[in-house]
Amino acid sequence: MKNLKEKHALGIVIPLKARSVSKNWTTTCQNLDATLTSIVNQTDRNFRCVVVGHDKPPFFDKASEQIEFYQFTTMPPPEVGNNESENQLKYEADRCTKILEGIVHLNNLYPITHWYALDADDLIHKDFVKSCSDLSERDGIIFDRGYFFFKNTGIINKSDSFSAYCGSSAVISSSTFDIPKSIEGQSFRATPFGDVSHVNMKKHMEKQGLSIATPEERLVMYVRDNGENISNAAYCNTWDRKLKKTIKMLIKTQGSPRKIKKDFGILG
Repeated sequence: MKNLKEKHALGIVIPLKARSVSKNWTTTCQNLDATLTSIVNQTDRNFRCVVVGHDKPPFFDKASEQIEFYQFTTMPPPEVGNNESENQLKYEADRCTKILEGIVHLNNLYPITHWYALDADDLIHKDFVKSCSDLSERDGIIFDRGYFFFKNTGIINKSDSFSAYCGSSAVISSSTFDIPKSIEGQSFRATPFGDVSHVNMKKHMEKQGLSIATPEERLVMYVRDNGENISNAAYCNTWDRKLKKTIKMLIKTQGSPRKIKKDFGILG
């Protein structure tokens, strides 16, 4: 519990896919390394982070003391079949159970006041934790404004509907839900991260009468074309679609991309 202020202590949980279901484990680890770099660069140190996965990345012993790896043994890695719909359900159960496991783990060690589920290939701005602390009186924070980073081209686009596309788009107060004592079956649905789609999170919280902040700052970056996310194949699989996609990206390309990349830990 040391070194965390009780007014605002952010728990960051990163679910990591298993090596057996990863398209390329080296790429998966490289993506995670970039994510952790963006966390290590935080200007506000009032957070704890746990990566929950079946397989520990080789670089992890070099991680920050505020970031740890938690070995996931609650269930085996998803077995992929020919039915894509069934596969997706298995992936989601795996992801959401890992998030719950991470929440339970950190909750047993630290006085966490707010929770954030961050995908293992997305990035956060260096002032992310500080901005969340400034909004700690709210029950939740929804990130509608963010960036898309197309890794294979280095292009960065703004998005004003970020939460519709990226799962790393909500911070939720621990006071809004109860953490189950045991992890089994569908218990992951006890948390909003496991029970509500990121697309519907804002409406869900509004219906509950919870107070929500939507920062003007762009504090989260959704990394596309990184070799692991679903959008690679579905979004662009023919030469003409690739051309149209590139043209759209160039039109929306942001000024000062170097500064943006530095703020998100992409540049040293």
